[in-house]
Amino acid sequence: MRNPQDVFESHMKAVDTLDPAKVAEDYTHDALFITPDRTYKGIDEIFDFYRDFLPNFKDFNFKTTKQETNDNVVYFVWHGKNEHINVQLATDTYIIENGKIKQHTFAGIII
Repeated sequence: MRNPQDVFESHMKAVDTLDPAKVAEDYTHDALFITPDRTYKGIDEIFDFYRDFLPNFKDFNFKTTKQETNDNVVYFVWHGKNEHINVQLATDTYIIENGKIKQHTFAGIII
């Protein structure tokens, strides 16, 4: 079984592919993804979020500010931009269970 750091690294590689199906593979079927705008429940809703959001990340210049893994929790702070989106500051927290993302929170300052 993958450890939390491995799950996080797999997730980041999946995001780089811009493929929502690949990204959704890292989540449990009953996962929660909590954002300031909405809580996505289950893999189908999470897939829909990524299907709509990932096109914004084409040619994204990604900068990691901090990434830390403790037990089953991964904390990630980042920023970056491209021609579609300017993320001045963002934070993600992942709770990993049995090699998959069980809960994920996201908040960011996006222009």
